[in-house]
Amino acid sequence: MIAISTLSILASLSASQIWSHEGRPAQVIELFTSEGCSSCPPADKYLSTFESNPGLWGKYIPVAYHVDYWDYLGWKDKFAKPEFSQLQRLYRAYGAVGSVYTPAFVVDGKEWRGFFNWRERVLPSNHNDKAQSLVLERSGNQFTLRFEEVGMYDATIVFLSNNETTPVKRGENRGKVLEHDFVVLEKQQSRSENGQWTFKLSQPLDNIDAVAAWVTEPGTFNRVQTVAGDID
Repeated sequence: MIAISTLSILASLSASQIWSHEGRPAQVIELFTSEGCSSCPPADKYLSTFESNPGLWGKYIPVAYHVDYWDYLGWKDKFAKPEFSQLQRLYRAYGAVGSVYTPAFVVDGKEWRGFFNWRERVLPSNHNDKAQSLVLERSGNQFTLRFEEVGMYDATIVFLSNNETTPVKRGENRGKVLEHDFVVLEKQQSRSENGQWTFKLSQPLDNIDAVAAWVTEPGTFNRVQTVAGDID
């Protein structure tokens, strides 16, 4: 039996929230996608199915990074950022993925090509070790992350937007209306050895529907612990 705590909001006020998770970390499902890629809409739709999955946030954390290297095909993806393209290249440089392409999935820091098996898309088993509690607290636009385990860790936080719709007027998806969920609008990272990190969202909170954070050991992509939830 997988020992995962029920991820819930421990306190919710107009200006503050607290999320907590302990036990086995959730699987982080990363999609590298682009509105300029004709093969990407089915992958975007697949990621959106996690909106209704009862394991959302506690077992699964879906995130979509829009890359910019297809913008030259005639449509500039408004969600794309060079840093997301660079993240995918970093995965390639460290051998986490075999090549840079879209749509591309990375699950638990490793390339997952199971999406292309349309008959049975089975995620890899979650073999992550159990870990102590990771707590994320919001106070306005400031987010504080606390991890109970002692040591040097890197922390990543991503701010997500759901129910985004784009009428595409040019490029490979011309004439289509694309729908996106779990779109990463902002991503921040920091390193600490005292188990605490502070992040400040640089854009209006109204743009954000959910937040996710995880800690990793320096130089690795394996999530030691995760936490995520909806923004009130």
